[in-house]
Amino acid sequence: MRHKYAIFMRFLNILFDLFAINIIAGFILYYDHSLALVGSLFWINLSWFVSTYFAKLYLYKNLVYFREGLKASFKALLFFFVINITVDFFILGSYFLVKSEFNKILTVFTIVFLISRMIFYLLKKYFSLEFYWNNHVLTIGDLKIATLLKKQFAEKKELGYKHILHYEENEVGLEASFIKELKEKEIDEVFFVNPQMDQEKLYQYIQLLEHNSIRVKFVPDFQKFHTKPNHLTLIGDYPVLYLRKEPLESLFNRMTKRAFDIAFSLMVILLLLSWLYPIIAILIKLESKGPVVYRQRRSGRDNDTFWCLKFRSMRMNKEADIQSATKNDPRVTRIGSFLRKSSLDELPQFLNVIIGNMSVVGPRPHMVTHTRQYGNVIDKYMVRHFVKPGITGWAQVHGLRGEMLTTADIENRIEKDVWYIENWSFSLDIQIILLTIYNIFKGEEKAY
Repeated sequence: MRHKYAIFMRFLNILFDLFAINIIAGFILYYDHSLALVGSLFWINLSWFVSTYFAKLYLYKNLVYFREGLKASFKALLFFFVINITVDFFILGSYFLVKSEFNKILTVFTIVFLISRMIFYLLKKYFSLEFYWNNHVLTIGDLKIATLLKKQFAEKKELGYKHILHYEENEVGLEASFIKELKEKEIDEVFFVNPQMDQEKLYQYIQLLEHNSIRVKFVPDFQKFHTKPNHLTLIGDYPVLYLRKEPLESLFNRMTKRAFDIAFSLMVILLLLSWLYPIIAILIKLESKGPVVYRQRRSGRDNDTFWCLKFRSMRMNKEADIQSATKNDPRVTRIGSFLRKSSLDELPQFLNVIIGNMSVVGPRPHMVTHTRQYGNVIDKYMVRHFVKPGITGWAQVHGLRGEMLTTADIENRIEKDVWYIENWSFSLDIQIILLTIYNIFKGEEKAY
């Protein structure tokens, strides 16, 4: 840790913000003759602490980078406002704060807070201050990965590392001269990058380095994977590194998602599908012969197949189960074209959600023929079957839907699907649903 500013700069930011909000709130409350001065100040400090925690306001990256810091600042102020208004209105009944007092506190503090932040970043830039740790790093092993690691250190200074030296494994030994050089270069940590040496020798290095107060870390080669390993657990006494974190492996998360799926689907079925179904059914029947709802075998969770329901948008044809709709496809009827562009053809799939073989949000279920076609040639294709398929998904709201013209189309779709599996959250599902509604009204290029 070579920049003294990194030790106390975050503390100074926290201290200044608390000082400012207490002075401003205390003065306004005292001036307005508030009878609950202590209680009000306690609540204001608590809500500010909660707001900054969820906004991650005091992370080092938000001190290092202006744009990130500004985003976090506005997010913290928004949380602060929402928390106070919500709790004051629904719980406290204006016992601590009245609207006029809170508006004054919020307005004055927001101005002081943003001005102080602007001054902070201007001073940082003017004096070239570096608010981050700067541990000196030596890498040993694979040069290619070490070079990528060095680039990451340079681009993300908030990580707090500075690459100093690199050695191939055959260039270093256990001699005293090796430790002497590390001390001369003030090396704080040694990263073994995809080490190939035998375990006994590696253990000797660890003992030697830690004996000289130098930390040791390991960087395995996971470049071939779409994702980074980020979950370490213990099975008995043995550490196990998962290739990906899957939030939906948690029973609580699955129950939360399932409860939302049922509630949301029932709402759509009762409020929309109940009266829209007969109208669409009549229009479909007037234009072409065949069933109103079309069933097609699709690949679901764990690659189990299920009957996926859709309003029929095509004339009955033999290619329906092997060929997706293409642009200006002659098989698509006029009402079918409207249904596909508006995504109304997907409405019966809310019945699939109620049954339990689909979710509202998830990777779109592909035809069984496509799963067989791409499963053995596209890397990570089958990972998308770790979760239930969805009516809409992260790939779809990014425009990756409909016909797959190139291998890149399906690879980009799989990348988005895998990202969703690794980063699922309830708020992400809500975001995807809102983006889906927005895209429906905006119109999508590949909705045909």
